[in-house]
Amino acid sequence: RCSVDNRVTRVAWLNRSSILYAGNDKWCLDPRVVLLANTETQYSIQIQDVDVYDEGPYTCSVQTDNHPKT
Repeated sequence: RCSVDNRVTRVAWLNRSSILYAGNDKWCLDPRVVLLANTETQYSIQIQDVDVYDEGPYTCSVQTDNHPKT
């Protein structure tokens, strides 16, 4: 879950160097990864049937006033 506010102009979920979602657009092919929410206050994904291969860092990246943050 990633909390966002009205200063955020772009959002993305990443795993390692792979983009999972950019805004509402799904970039990964894994059908287990779903976008739960993309609202003014929350940007959330869910991975169904998680296994050991899903281990690793997941990053919510946002852009505010042309300054990216994670």
